[in-house]
Amino acid sequence: MSIVKNNVVYPLKIGLPVDNFLFLSYLDAIPYFYLCSEQILFFMRLFNHNISLPEIIRQIPDEALVRISKDTKVDYCTKVLNGKLMFYLLLYGLLRVDRLSQRGLSDAFSSPLFRTLFNFHGKKTLSHSSISERLSCIDIDFFRQSYECIYQRFSSLYTKKEIANKCLQRVDSTLVKESCNKLRQGLTFGNQYAKQKMIKYTLNFDGMFATFSSIYAQEAYNSETLALPENIMSHFKKTPNHANVYIFDRGQSSAEAFKEMSNTPGLHFVGRLQDNRKLKSIKELPLCQEEFKSGILEKDMIVKLYKKVSTISRNGKESHNSVLVEEEFRIIRFIPTDGREAITLITNMLDITTNDIADMYRRRWDIEVFFRFLKQELNFSHFISLNENGMEVILYMTLITAMLVMIYKKENEIGYKTAIRRMGIELESLVLAIAVIQSGGDLKKTELPDP
Repeated sequence: MSIVKNNVVYPLKIGLPVDNFLFLSYLDAIPYFYLCSEQILFFMRLFNHNISLPEIIRQIPDEALVRISKDTKVDYCTKVLNGKLMFYLLLYGLLRVDRLSQRGLSDAFSSPLFRTLFNFHGKKTLSHSSISERLSCIDIDFFRQSYECIYQRFSSLYTKKEIANKCLQRVDSTLVKESCNKLRQGLTFGNQYAKQKMIKYTLNFDGMFATFSSIYAQEAYNSETLALPENIMSHFKKTPNHANVYIFDRGQSSAEAFKEMSNTPGLHFVGRLQDNRKLKSIKELPLCQEEFKSGILEKDMIVKLYKKVSTISRNGKESHNSVLVEEEFRIIRFIPTDGREAITLITNMLDITTNDIADMYRRRWDIEVFFRFLKQELNFSHFISLNENGMEVILYMTLITAMLVMIYKKENEIGYKTAIRRMGIELESLVLAIAVIQSGGDLKKTELPDP
């Protein structure tokens, strides 16, 4: 397939299905129209960027989406919302619609911008109830495998070893509440007068992308001592023989969980303990005070932790005792340079300097910034679907969209809000270019800047 422009043949992507979205093919052709010798793409010239949105979207493996659709049979008995169309509708909605909802997706489906971008000439309207029904039953494996495929494609380019030749995995959870009390199952928060149900999302974040995710709705997962270790162990078993260090905050306090992680060959971690945590000192390690850069180093030692055990007497009374856990850990305690409360870190790495361990823990804050980005910019502060299946679909699509935004942000050295705004402007410019080409017009006669 090709397009002839000014007696020059511009090749389009071949080997794709006939019903492939036109926009994916035009991504290969449009740059040639805009590209003059020794000049940059129009989309990059818009904001003097190093990389444009079309360049990033072109990296989504469309052939893989077709293959995954066939493997998962996501399109079985589907008339309109097939897997790929749902994929791109959600991607478009997350990027372009504020406060996204099922009604917002319905409006996006009918918009000329979306229909032109993806060359969709089918049904002109789609009710929000149809979208809701499709989200509740569409095959999750299609979105899971799509996420994993795209992550593998991008992570090989951007994942790096950050400190002491280690890749850092920040692990934390965020809660999303449902204000209308329509959730059938969720974690209950609040008092008897104002109870609300929430869903817990626990993620692993490597500083660039979310690498692993879990959704928890059972009351038992109110405690991070279950959610965080479970996420860590699941990710480690999925990707063995790596150089990851898992970093987490004080939510994980279980001595048995620390022991399980420490006894897993190749699994390394850095966590934080409560200041009043009961422990037994085994060995004091020498301090290198003059070299410590994160504040005033107070302790570096080997310890054992105590755990609480509940017992019931013959009289039926419950008592709590502290039992020593037979596993040694390294503890580092220091007062940060800003003079705040002392920080006590726990790790199973004995051959890493105190500076490196403190630096690793400092990077944990990256996942807090990532959560804020997801909630403020990608509609992750509320539920688009209240169905468990739909929640997981939205999670994977949010993480895929976040990958695209993170690459755009990093390569162009801009902030989150600016990245989202400029990506939207580039989408509009792309649609204008497609419209001009489809109508046989001349780009020079439009208001599009001539490179």
